[in-house]
Amino acid sequence: MNPASLNVYCDTSPAIRLLRSPNAPFVVAFLNRQFKETESISIPESELQAALVAFQEEVHETWPDRLNSPASTYLADWRESRLLRRAWQDGTKEPVYQLTPAAEQVIEFLDRHHEEQLEFVGTECRLRLVIETLERLVIGASADPRVHLDHLRAERDRIAQEIEQIENDGVVTPYRPTRIREQFATAVALLKQLQHDFRAVEEQFREITRLVQQRQIQGLDSRGGILGQALDAEDALRNDDQGVSFYEFFSFIQSPTQQERLRAIIQQIVRIPELAAQTEGVETVRRMKAVLLAEAGRVTQTERRLSATLRRLLDVRAQRERQRVAELLREIRGLAAGMASDPPVNEVSLSVDAGIAFSLPLSRTLWSEPPELEHVDLTQQTGDSDETWQAFADFARMQHLDLSTFRSTIHTATLGRGRLRLSELLDQYPPESGVLDVVGYLQVAAEDGHLIDATASEEVVVPSNNGHLRLAVTVPLVTFVANISPGSQP
Repeated sequence: MNPASLNVYCDTSPAIRLLRSPNAPFVVAFLNRQFKETESISIPESELQAALVAFQEEVHETWPDRLNSPASTYLADWRESRLLRRAWQDGTKEPVYQLTPAAEQVIEFLDRHHEEQLEFVGTECRLRLVIETLERLVIGASADPRVHLDHLRAERDRIAQEIEQIENDGVVTPYRPTRIREQFATAVALLKQLQHDFRAVEEQFREITRLVQQRQIQGLDSRGGILGQALDAEDALRNDDQGVSFYEFFSFIQSPTQQERLRAIIQQIVRIPELAAQTEGVETVRRMKAVLLAEAGRVTQTERRLSATLRRLLDVRAQRERQRVAELLREIRGLAAGMASDPPVNEVSLSVDAGIAFSLPLSRTLWSEPPELEHVDLTQQTGDSDETWQAFADFARMQHLDLSTFRSTIHTATLGRGRLRLSELLDQYPPESGVLDVVGYLQVAAEDGHLIDATASEEVVVPSNNGHLRLAVTVPLVTFVANISPGSQP
């Protein structure tokens, strides 16, 4: 590192720009909460914007002068600042947002240093890890068979001596609680670091795809030239240390044997009593297999997108179709420009046949082990008679929903009108049990085939259980139709 390169990096890096921002604590906290704490790779735009609005309200309770712009403005700004990526995914009706490598770096940096300020730093564990890693490196890098044999014999003698001592004494010396927590904290930190590293590999695949698409649009090279550059770049990535490491990891995590081994280790880790207080770390380890598979799947999905781009580049027919589409678009723009001064009075529409479904051979999802229920040993559990009777008493006091009464009320109300909405029904027949009556009417509407519009909603006001308050409840738009028998369709 030298001052010149660091100066350029600090001026152009999105990560440094975020750290310099006065809103950095709030931006990082929000992105970490939405993406990292929930283990989410992609979040729909509407969901992320609604979460940001709620987060702003939470922030304004303590810092009323921060994050005062609309949520959509911040999302657009973070997208332009290369903290978030906005993209479309297969099967989604709206764009989704993903973290960029720059945002991952900032979250990982602050998460690591923030934890070091709040918790102990496992210096002994890390020193042992460094020494053991260097020792394995020295042995593994040697081509001398004697070095490997000496190491294996020393390990054999050490293991044999430890086995003999345990068999003779019947006593083992487990790790101290401090060392257990140190090693666990180191493992969790490495796991989080691993999740951040995926972004770098994915970004390189995305950059190759972007390069191919740009050169194809510009028409500067022949298809053969573009293909050669793309294949050279992909080959360089696969042979690069980072790419080699990723594909070795991919083969490792895809192995059913290794997945079973990892599952067994996780089950034993979560039962260690010294880690009972490490709830966040234990939960991170518990979800690590699913998270790592999802992260690997995301990288391979980006690679499949590159493969699809290259296939389209080689397809002569697709090339002609793209040229024809480009000509039609130019004609449409010309016609639109000619009609700009005298636009048509009638509505202009466009009809698109979207009934044809396409699928790619490489679009299959990654194999994952079927979910298994965790075995919980309850043989040592003893029941509490007082709690049992209290549970029965609570169950007996639960209010029963008589659906036949609700159906009779609906039948009577719709006889003269033919149909009416749920809000109108509640106005005519006020609910006696508050929200429970609303639930009952919704259940009858779903079972008997009344009209339910999930895309629309209405607000109904019902009394609370204590009768002193009135509650406003938002429900789907339900329309009850006359002469519908249970289970029928209108």
